[in-house]
Amino acid sequence: MSWLYEQQLIIVVLGVSLLLGLGAAWSASGRKELLYAMAAAVVLLIAGLVIERLVVTDREAIQATLMKIARDVQSNDRHAVLRHVHSQAPDLKRRAEAELPPYHFTECRITKIHLIDVDRHAEPRSAIAEFNIIGSGSSTKEGVELDHVARWVKLHLLRESDGRWTVAEYEHDSPQRMIMKQPTQ
Repeated sequence: MSWLYEQQLIIVVLGVSLLLGLGAAWSASGRKELLYAMAAAVVLLIAGLVIERLVVTDREAIQATLMKIARDVQSNDRHAVLRHVHSQAPDLKRRAEAELPPYHFTECRITKIHLIDVDRHAEPRSAIAEFNIIGSGSSTKEGVELDHVARWVKLHLLRESDGRWTVAEYEHDSPQRMIMKQPTQ
């Protein structure tokens, strides 16, 4: 049912369809009960849209987390990036601490999210996110400028006890992997 909270268009289409049907029935019959039903349908439509905006689903929270991680990488805030690592993943934190320092980013943006798959039955709740990014910057290790480098990224996320989604594992590769659906080599 969470799909309903992620789709304003469905709520609007259902609400407008109901209003049009009730309006046609009222126009044909002139019964004031149908006019009251139309008013109730307007109230329900507005309430549905308000509820949709207030309820943050896991997918929406993960998408917001992905955008925040991209902003933290772009601003070169390594401490903020490391705060996105799950509390029970010290090896991942060490790996990220080793990979990040040689790079200075000027751009990091998500171009397409291919998948956000939440496992609601896992404890703690987990998710897999696959997406493409574009990054620009420089590497002190290789002494080169990196301009608009495309990468495919897969994150395994876990929800912390405070409700935040954090990264438990990650991998990245060329974007052809997603296009060609090639397994990890």
